[in-house]
Amino acid sequence: MRITLFDNHDSFTWNLAHDLEREGVQVTVVRDGEWSDDLWAQTDALVISPGPGLPEEHPQLMGVVAEALNRRMPVLGVCLGMQALALHFGATLRNLDAPLHGRTTEATWSLEGLEEAPLADMWKEVGRSMAVGHYHSWVVDEASLPGDLHVNARNSQGLPMALLHGTLPVAGVQFHPESVLTPEGQTLLRGWISAAQRCLAISASNVSLNFS
Repeated sequence: MRITLFDNHDSFTWNLAHDLEREGVQVTVVRDGEWSDDLWAQTDALVISPGPGLPEEHPQLMGVVAEALNRRMPVLGVCLGMQALALHFGATLRNLDAPLHGRTTEATWSLEGLEEAPLADMWKEVGRSMAVGHYHSWVVDEASLPGDLHVNARNSQGLPMALLHGTLPVAGVQFHPESVLTPEGQTLLRGWISAAQRCLAISASNVSLNFS
């Protein structure tokens, strides 16, 4: 699987790239401002990196998100990446009273009602409750989410920690799976890769059937 990692000029991007590569996939890192349309032909799945500021402050980010979703390719948004996905679907963000930078909280996840979501299986190998590392001061406003985009993990403060789309291969995590503060982060990334590969295989099978 060929993953393109869209880099929002974040210091964690290469940690994330290396963790993905450890699972045997090909990773190409492309910085915001350097994206070109020919990259789509080389991209099976998209990972959106963390980054400073707000999603709309990154010139190419929202356009890349929109095109990836239009192509129905598997997408994982990390921190700022999750926020960008939420904004694309019409949600809003809210500023935390105090930033969560370099801190750990406990997150609990559930797939109740989301068992058939295309990327639900990414969660099945990690503990139901897990320590997660934070580097953010904004979160998705859960009340603003549209019907097909669901919070499937919250932390001990009740903040949204993960999103799954009910019918599209789209997932997001507000925490940093590539951080040492998230001990099960590598397992979660491995789960996303496996779930994304299954989605791609199903899509390829459907295309083959349509042409047979």
